[in-house]
Amino acid sequence: MMNRREWALVFVLTGITLAVLLAMPPATVQQQLDALALASIPDPTAAPTVVPTSTPTATPSPTATPTITPLPPLAAPTPFPFDVRADLPRYIYIDQATQRMLIFEHGRLRRSIPCSTGLPDDDTYTVAWEGRVGHFVGTFFAFDVYADEAWYLFMSDGAILIHSLPYTLEGNTKVYQDRELLGVRPSSHGCVRISPEDARWFSAWNPQGVPITISDPYWERWY
Repeated sequence: MMNRREWALVFVLTGITLAVLLAMPPATVQQQLDALALASIPDPTAAPTVVPTSTPTATPSPTATPTITPLPPLAAPTPFPFDVRADLPRYIYIDQATQRMLIFEHGRLRRSIPCSTGLPDDDTYTVAWEGRVGHFVGTFFAFDVYADEAWYLFMSDGAILIHSLPYTLEGNTKVYQDRELLGVRPSSHGCVRISPEDARWFSAWNPQGVPITISDPYWERWY
């Protein structure tokens, strides 16, 4: 409880405050009241600014460059089922299966010559053989016929030669035998027959000393 003195002090201060307020213009009083009201309102807290966080860009791992290993070159296909002896400047292969005499130069086919080898009989077949072309014989006479452009190969029951088709003479005319069998089937007594035209070409090519192979006779093919 306040005593009389304290109450008296309160009344005095209140009276002084009222006197001051009454003495002030109305606008000033309103300003003071507004100031008191604003002073009682706390300042608003500024909304925090959201700083966007940048999304990190993924850096792709470097892709290794594939190493391409080149394949070894394929051997050039050959149309012949035998070695054409590309290591030799000239080579002759007599294929009894196809009845062809094949002339090669550095592995390239120079000429394919239809031929007829020995009949498939014990006394007349042409044996498989490897060697070199021998000397030039020229024209010879055997079995009642002639033959030109003969080249010696080897001995087997008799001399085995490469020569032109056999022929008989009717006056000065050469009548050739078995031309239709060249490149078709064997027809000789063991020698290698070729046409007169191919025989002349062969001699001009000068085959002496050229390596030559005669294949298997393939008897079963001709029965």
